Amino acid sequence: MLNLIKYKNNLGFTLVEVLVASAIFIAALAVMYGIYFSGLDIYNTANYQADLQAQARIALNSMSYELRNATRTSTQNPSPNLSIPSTPNNKSIKFYLPAKDINGRIVTDSGGDIVWDKNNPIDYQYIPGQKVLRRLENGEQKILAQDVSGIQFIDANIDYALSIYELKIILTLNKTTPEKRNISVTSSAIVRLRN
Repeated sequence: MLNLIKYKNNLGFTLVEVLVASAIFIAALAVMYGIYFSGLDIYNTANYQADLQAQARIALNSMSYELRNATRTSTQNPSPNLSIPSTPNNKSIKFYLPAKDINGRIVTDSGGDIVWDKNNPIDYQYIPGQKVLRRLENGEQKILAQDVSGIQFIDANIDYALSIYELKIILTLNKTTPEKRNISVTSSAIVRLRN
């Protein structure tokens, strides 16, 4: 009978054993939560950075495509030449595209010079309060990029390494993750304008 009582006592856990097991479980759980939130932070950072890079790439490609058709060397009066405010306020740009006929071909005058669509100026503008880069044409607005923290349009008057036919665009986007990590992406492009 003594053996049975001793045997029954060995089946249970002592209070110390339960406390030690609980402490180990809580420590393991804390490590798992730490790994989870660290992984979540890395995931969010990568997603936000990829989103900003994609936005910058799309905006630069869109602007580059149109700006390749703008000019800096026209002698027409009034001039359709691309216009950049003087530094340091070069956060906007205004230009015209060549006029096109109903078939989509560029219109030229009798001398073979391009006819510019001066009725439809195109403006790229950075609005700091809204953190957007927008395109304006005929009063219609199109957002090219959000989360913009800065843009510069640089020509040969500002950067002497550029030719008169080149325009450099530097676009910076910035976003904060839910974990309060600040993500910033800067992209640039040099566009060769139409002569």
